[in-house]
Amino acid sequence: MAGPCQTHPGTNATHECTQCGALHCTPCLKRLVTEQNARPLTICPRCGALARPLPEPERPERDDFALALRRPFDEEGLFLVAALSVPYWLTAIPVASVSTFFNVIYLGTLSAVYFQIVEHVGRDAPGLPFSASFTSRWDLFLSFLRGLVCVLGGFWPAILSEILLPGNVYLTLALALVGIAVTPAVILAIAMTGHTINGLWPVAWVAIVSHSPGAYGKLLGLFVASTAAGMAAILLAAYTVGLIPFFGPYLVGVVITIAAVVQATLVGTWVRRHAWAPPED
Repeated sequence: MAGPCQTHPGTNATHECTQCGALHCTPCLKRLVTEQNARPLTICPRCGALARPLPEPERPERDDFALALRRPFDEEGLFLVAALSVPYWLTAIPVASVSTFFNVIYLGTLSAVYFQIVEHVGRDAPGLPFSASFTSRWDLFLSFLRGLVCVLGGFWPAILSEILLPGNVYLTLALALVGIAVTPAVILAIAMTGHTINGLWPVAWVAIVSHSPGAYGKLLGLFVASTAAGMAAILLAAYTVGLIPFFGPYLVGVVITIAAVVQATLVGTWVRRHAWAPPED
């Protein structure tokens, strides 16, 4: 953690000398311009050795998550939301085959962008990503499948229980609650490895939860709270702006997309704060 500047005790230091270890604020540093370096070198005024920048202090957790909530609502974020919502708008076309087609496109695109946001924010990159990276129908299908696994992946034990042991309500309910609890682990298993199949593998869920149970508990709280808030906003939109002729379905799609993007930024922020960001490509 950075301390005060040795010359100006009331100012936080920004650099540390690589030789004597003295801490200095930016105005105290000497600068040396050389032919080999276009950018001036920072020099310790005390001993003349190179001074290196100190790492920026970690943002407080509250500020970090507040920043995450603001990301989707800047100019670029709103443009992304507006563009992503168009396929959902087209699902209102009253032709079953056409509606199904655009549903697949919307869910596949939203799923791809969701994971891109988790990775992007997890690396503390500014703004939001803007490409779903589709190159074929197969890529679209895989993204749709990834989204489906995220929604249902943690619930397959409950589904299997209902099929094999019909009528056992308490067991099915208990397994459904487990499904809710492990859904963030399903998302992380896919995001951390890049393989959709890992979202169906309970061993991967256990490894993620046991890695840091306390931190995972925070993630689960964020996930449940953002899901509940998103569902409430979607229901409200469906029975208010959703009733507007022609534009209603688009506005509902905007609310659904915002809810997903906000949740992805929160998950990505959690990933960054706990140093679980995926490796660079």
